[in-house]
Amino acid sequence: MFSKSLLALVAAIAGANESALAQIVRDNTLGQESSVVTPLAPNFDRIDGGATRGANLFHSFEQFNVKEGGRAIFINPSGIENIISRVTGGNRSEIFGRLGVLGSANLFLINPNGIIFGPNAQLNIGGSFLATTANAIGFGAQGLFSASAPNSPPLLTLNPSALLFNQIAKSITNQSTTGLQLSANQSLLLVGGDVNLEGGKLSVLNGRIELGGLAGEGTVGLNIDDKNLRLSFPDNVALADVSLTKGATVQTSFERGVGSQLGTGDIQLQGRRVTIADGSQIVANNTGAEPGGTLTVRASELVEVLGASRLLAETYGVETGGNLTIDTRKLIIRDGSRIAAGTFNSGGGGL
Repeated sequence: MFSKSLLALVAAIAGANESALAQIVRDNTLGQESSVVTPLAPNFDRIDGGATRGANLFHSFEQFNVKEGGRAIFINPSGIENIISRVTGGNRSEIFGRLGVLGSANLFLINPNGIIFGPNAQLNIGGSFLATTANAIGFGAQGLFSASAPNSPPLLTLNPSALLFNQIAKSITNQSTTGLQLSANQSLLLVGGDVNLEGGKLSVLNGRIELGGLAGEGTVGLNIDDKNLRLSFPDNVALADVSLTKGATVQTSFERGVGSQLGTGDIQLQGRRVTIADGSQIVANNTGAEPGGTLTVRASELVEVLGASRLLAETYGVETGGNLTIDTRKLIIRDGSRIAAGTFNSGGGGL
């Protein structure tokens, strides 16, 4: 016969395994305002509840994952402009299915232990999206919403204004070949630790895409103007690396002749070493009738464009193309790679 202690141990292991298999597990840090996770179908979770402060809705989870073929959708109550979710447990977030918002609010996902978007990951979000491995998000002088030192949110009624890193940040990886794509004119920001695009795709027509992060303690400024999110990196901290490999793509415009909409947008990469390799490409072409956006790559040490990769801010429309700026100590271009800001129509080329 099993002893009581052995039975207790078996029960504890079973409980731990059940917890490990769970995809989305709320924590209790928000008390009576805790998130409510409701399974609507196998592998389909609806997320309600949370703590409302002005136009911000706060969620807090012990684990947050979306399995292959699964879906997780945040409910967007009336008047909410920002849905801000943190992960307080010790595991990274694995987004292998579809992550969405039932509404037009911006979505923030904060997990200091890392975030990975798998090959079939998708976004179904009407607003902008920011994923970060920062420890906390700041709200001016009102306080912090911290994932590493969780507490109930104070009256954080302002827009988020900063991302705070107080340790060596974990990486963000995107492998989504189906593409992390947002509606036109939105912002898509991945802020690490190292940010790695491994054959994945990021796409926002006429919008803004930013990649970057810190390798140590520091604060990244965040400006929010409705759906327009913009980062401001400090000058006095060590930056992490940004890489595009295995044919990864970042684009705010379609190639000429592809898609029914034309336009342009802004792209910024900021890191210690920025590597674009293996036929990867960053495309901020102007194919519309408005002035072009900008393509900016800043690296404190090195920018390398290898293996027939491309950085393009060309214009195919009647308006001026965007500027292409590379700010680095060392630039390497080889293996048939190309950097271009020319014009193929009546619009003038960018600089």
